[in-house]
Amino acid sequence: MTKVDSRPRRLTTKRIVLIVVGAVVVVLVAAAFVVAGIRGAANTAKDPAAFTLPTYGTNSPPPPSAKTTPAPSKDGKVTPPKVDARYGAAVAQTVDRNVDAKLSGGLTATIVSVASVDGKAIRAGETAGPAIEVTISLTNTTGKDVSLAQVSVNAFSGSKSTPAPTLTDGAKPLLGPLAAGATATGVYLFTMPVSQQDSAVITMTDAAGSPITVFK
Repeated sequence: MTKVDSRPRRLTTKRIVLIVVGAVVVVLVAAAFVVAGIRGAANTAKDPAAFTLPTYGTNSPPPPSAKTTPAPSKDGKVTPPKVDARYGAAVAQTVDRNVDAKLSGGLTATIVSVASVDGKAIRAGETAGPAIEVTISLTNTTGKDVSLAQVSVNAFSGSKSTPAPTLTDGAKPLLGPLAAGATATGVYLFTMPVSQQDSAVITMTDAAGSPITVFK
């Protein structure tokens, strides 16, 4: 009786098993990468810090151009605007909250409302608690389209004019282009003790490096 050598068959079986195991490993690795990608995208969507403010192309209108050179005095000397230590910038004018004011770049600003709210902290460095929600409208009275990219709004509180930290949740900053004659509305939130909210000071500028307008 002839004895059959089973070694080749065993080798073939081992090869098949190795091929199957290798294929399963490749599928599992690929699945892991897909799941990681989906989770990463989900985390990015939930994390507000992952979002960035929109940028504008070269065809976008320029921001308002402020006249930063002060007019000469009677003796012909030009005195640069003095920086107000309370706000860290030169002050163009100080007005009441309910007064429409023309900013240094030519846009007209209106404080629509200043409301007390319960601020939420959603980004690193923010502090939840009492806050103010400042709604501002800007009207483009310059006669040409402009960009709002350089609009800056800040708040100060107390007798020492302490800068109020900003909050992200609920904020809708003024952004994008603003057509001639058009009006845009923005919302800004600042952490501030309730006892100091009635005397809060809001400052604004529509052109980088230009004197600010102070609303009291």
